[in-house]
Amino acid sequence: MKQVFYTGAALTGEVIELDDVLAHHIFDVLRTTEKERIRVVADNGVFMARTIQKPFLEILEEIEDTSKEQPELTLCFALIKADKFEWMLQKAAEIGATRIVPFTSARTIVQIEPKKEEKKRARWASILEQACRQSNRTDLVELAPVCTISKLKDYKSDISVMAYEKEDTSRGLYGELSGDWNSATFVIGPEGGFAPEEAERLADDGFVRCSLGANILRAETAACFVLSVAQYQYQINQTNRRSMEEGSFEVAEIEEEVCA
Repeated sequence: MKQVFYTGAALTGEVIELDDVLAHHIFDVLRTTEKERIRVVADNGVFMARTIQKPFLEILEEIEDTSKEQPELTLCFALIKADKFEWMLQKAAEIGATRIVPFTSARTIVQIEPKKEEKKRARWASILEQACRQSNRTDLVELAPVCTISKLKDYKSDISVMAYEKEDTSRGLYGELSGDWNSATFVIGPEGGFAPEEAERLADDGFVRCSLGANILRAETAACFVLSVAQYQYQINQTNRRSMEEGSFEVAEIEEEVCA
């Protein structure tokens, strides 16, 4: 289903006006007809709409927003070559990253000049928005400013993990994610990995070193891997939690009947 992010509030029955970029995409590129329905993610909720005439949409009804059922996933990702970094942004948004934190480390090859950072961030934000729109997400990925590795402790979560290729494979990602959690932070280093002192510093800051398996993954592949594993394990955890709650409820009912 086609989707747009609309800045502002929407109300059932009203007509909203899209900006030039969105209007061109919906009416000229996608050639949307009045028979089709478009999902509109506004500041006050998610709505179904139909096209009227460029650049206007009519809001038909409000629909349920299921984004709150997803875990909060922060991906701290070292800068790598532009094409690979942008590919990672797109896939991370599609898989379900909540926040992207670009950072530099001792072995980071790519450096962004301060005067060019704003332009870079605008491009990255555009890639993230397009990926969220394409995958029908009802929330936008937060893009944090580029920081140094020493600042990553500010983005810790219920579970905070760094992918470390030198960690024993017996200490894998699944084990760390098997507990009860709602938010997780993953740190992925550059192509050359972390310097030993950086790995120690991250450990001191509370990031658990984890192996991603026997194979050495590219940085962008590692990002997709950790996010996919997190999404899978979170759903397993939620299913187990519901089963335990339902089981406890059944036990309580039996105890009441016995006492009666």
